[in-house]
Amino acid sequence: MNIKELREQAESGSVAAQAVLGGCYLHGFEVEVDYVQAFRFLSSAAERGASRAIALLADMYAQGLGVPQDIGKAISLYEKAAARGEFFAQIALGRIYSKGIGVRPNQEAALKWYSAAAVEEGDCQEWHAAQAYVRSVSKRF
Repeated sequence: MNIKELREQAESGSVAAQAVLGGCYLHGFEVEVDYVQAFRFLSSAAERGASRAIALLADMYAQGLGVPQDIGKAISLYEKAAARGEFFAQIALGRIYSKGIGVRPNQEAALKWYSAAAVEEGDCQEWHAAQAYVRSVSKRF
């Protein structure tokens, strides 16, 4: 599917298309980066429950991409998506709590979210990092 078709579907109300197109605008895949359009499409999809869109909105708030940086809002959105099983939201929360990004470091919360991500099937860098964190922390207990 090309961007034109994706945009037509998104404008017609397809939640999946809105989430994908929002991600395209956020990261510049096949389109120029446009945070206004990213926020528009991701917000629409997130309001209708798309977990990946919620996590991408959280990324926008965490990094201040087109919106004022707000780690509290980012964490709230990440937690909503992570509770629904969104892998990258779980990874983001593990990182935030393990490193104390905008919050006090919280090893228990980091372990919770990294553990949730580590049980997923995967072979990406984030998955390996989650596995390593869980192994290293589990040895301490």
